Amino acid sequence: MTQRIQIVIVFILIQLSIGYLVYPDLIYVLTKTAHWELVMCQGFLQLILIWIYIKGLNYFPENDVIDIYLKMGRWVAIIFLIPFVINLIALVAFNIRLHTEVIISVFLPRTPYWSILILLYFISVYTSIKGLGTILRSSVFIFLIVIPLVVFNIFSSVINFDIHNVTPGWELPARFLLKNKFFYLLGFSSFLFLGFMASKTKLSFRQLFVAWVSVTLFFLSVVYIPLFIFGQEAVVTLTNPFLEAMDSVDISWFSFNRQTMFFGLSLVGLVIVANSVMLWMIGQIMRKIFKFRKVKSSYWIIAFSVISFVLAFLVPNQSLVEKCFLWSTGAQAYSMIIIPFTIFIYGFIEKRRVKA
Repeated sequence: MTQRIQIVIVFILIQLSIGYLVYPDLIYVLTKTAHWELVMCQGFLQLILIWIYIKGLNYFPENDVIDIYLKMGRWVAIIFLIPFVINLIALVAFNIRLHTEVIISVFLPRTPYWSILILLYFISVYTSIKGLGTILRSSVFIFLIVIPLVVFNIFSSVINFDIHNVTPGWELPARFLLKNKFFYLLGFSSFLFLGFMASKTKLSFRQLFVAWVSVTLFFLSVVYIPLFIFGQEAVVTLTNPFLEAMDSVDISWFSFNRQTMFFGLSLVGLVIVANSVMLWMIGQIMRKIFKFRKVKSSYWIIAFSVISFVLAFLVPNQSLVEKCFLWSTGAQAYSMIIIPFTIFIYGFIEKRRVKA
């Protein structure tokens, strides 16, 4: 399997990891009708930013994002990338805690949350320390396990659908575009890691477009499955609509009589991939910006992962975790706009300067 396909697989898994839990709730808050418009608007904005990002990276075929910012100047790299590192630390913390809470509620209700937290933490840190090759290879293995479970969850839930719960429609004008929470949705578009792998292989926008279509269909499914089962009035009152929708499906004919078992198993693999990628990005940024001879990227990963673990451990309850996670994705949306545009503008200027 080529490295390009492995990168596409990582792109899909990270999107699934972030979108499974909080994404549907945010959609239901932003609009009561025509939910597909909101999902598609977020998807098209993501696609535009990916195109700008890849176009900018292609101006520097032998460099990754960190190298490009270092060409602008060391202080420029610090100004743009250190806030991104801080946000990644928060995302790792709240992501691992949020998944821990859901995993416990699914099939480990008597297990203390800190034990699951430690398990997911050590696996993620170990994978990120082993490097990009290990992350890509393990993502393929997790993909082959998780995607069949995801497809099974989607298709088996059809038996509980009530077509009258959702009526397709248009919302004109699209008022959700003016709401602040709409920009939180961009934080679910985790594509910035692509720029950290550009020096390894040249990415094709066509392959990413196929991955984008798959992710968009997935987002539509996690939004509309609870809607078809419960309806708009009910889903806004549920703590985790997609989890409740999975739990409502009767599969007693199967060896596992609860569909949420598959949901919980999927979350374990997804959170490991997502957190290991983010920790690996932190290690790469710190190693290249602060060039200390005896400090390897693994030391940076361990140091910042401990901070993330402590932060995840200290959050008192799940409702606060979800709020902090949304705030982190809002900050992530800022990076997902600024970084692609700065890379593209700088590459365009450099190309014109070389021609001149």
